[in-house]
Amino acid sequence: MKILVIMKRFGANKDMVLQDFGRQIRLFEPLAKKHKVDFLCPDYVKKEEKIVNRNGIRFVIKPAGFFSTASFFLDLKNIIRKEKYDVIVATTDPLIGIISYYHSRKFNIPLVYDLQDNFEIYDSYKIPFVSYLDKKVIKNADIVISVSESLKRYISKSREKPIYVIQNGVDLKLFKAIEKNKARKKLKFPLKAKIITYIGHLEELKGFSIMINAFNKVKEKYPDSYLLLSGQIDKGIDIKHKNIIYREFPKREEVVLGINAADVAIIPNPVNNFSKYCFPYKLIEYMTCKVPIVATNVGDVSLLLKKYDGSLCKPGDADDLAEKIINKLKKPQRIDYGNDLKNLQWSVLSSKLDKIIKKIK
Repeated sequence: MKILVIMKRFGANKDMVLQDFGRQIRLFEPLAKKHKVDFLCPDYVKKEEKIVNRNGIRFVIKPAGFFSTASFFLDLKNIIRKEKYDVIVATTDPLIGIISYYHSRKFNIPLVYDLQDNFEIYDSYKIPFVSYLDKKVIKNADIVISVSESLKRYISKSREKPIYVIQNGVDLKLFKAIEKNKARKKLKFPLKAKIITYIGHLEELKGFSIMINAFNKVKEKYPDSYLLLSGQIDKGIDIKHKNIIYREFPKREEVVLGINAADVAIIPNPVNNFSKYCFPYKLIEYMTCKVPIVATNVGDVSLLLKKYDGSLCKPGDADDLAEKIINKLKKPQRIDYGNDLKNLQWSVLSSKLDKIIKKIK
């Protein structure tokens, strides 16, 4: 089978192609061992043109933007005509979904639409007619894949055909439990302090102020506690608070150390159209490192953590978040989440994707 995946080059605040990052790459790497897999990656940021070959996948990067729309469309048509793909997979943005749907119908090629988020929160949804056209793609695509059970329920309003759920996964070769003090020594963190870790985009959409307010309450109980932050800082976000440690962690191996250095890892999401339907990478990465977790009780996060006592708190409630963190700090111990991670390895999820795609043959 010949598969074309159309994925924007930059996403999740990363160059997903050159940094070898992202849901789509992890899902399709195993498939490239038995299928021909090409990625076509529009580049809205640097507007570069290049080809990258890695792990059996060819990444074709093409400039995309207002002045290069016609040339990108021509490149897309030419690559489809030349390669004669059996399946087109659209992902990472509703504009890509719309473009892919048009070309899948033009060339009579089945379309798989991968919804890694509720795309309604994306800036491209503000463009006239994108909302209408995206819902048309969701309704008519040959296969729709949802990143979470909650998103599946939500988009079922726009689609009568089956929707398949493939959550985000984890690389167990990279993410693993490391002895806490060993991780702290490598990062030069205080060994005896209490450390609460948050890895991810620092923005109000994901509960930054709630997190800071909760941490200030934790400090009243544990004055030697620190909040470790890593991720892109949104405009207007102030991280210059007492006992906050900020590290960029450009390498994934450093992220592993940052998580393992923690006494508690947190996900402070409020309730909004992002958090209700997402499936955070950080959740399963925290779990793989066996770090105690406190997260807000919203979306699929609740499904994974509900059986772990004291791991869920009320959304938007800094007092409850602080109380749950303090309770975890009182009983410091690693937690074995292994049974819940068995089906969230990329290899398992990729095999599930392979079976789904074969349904349209």
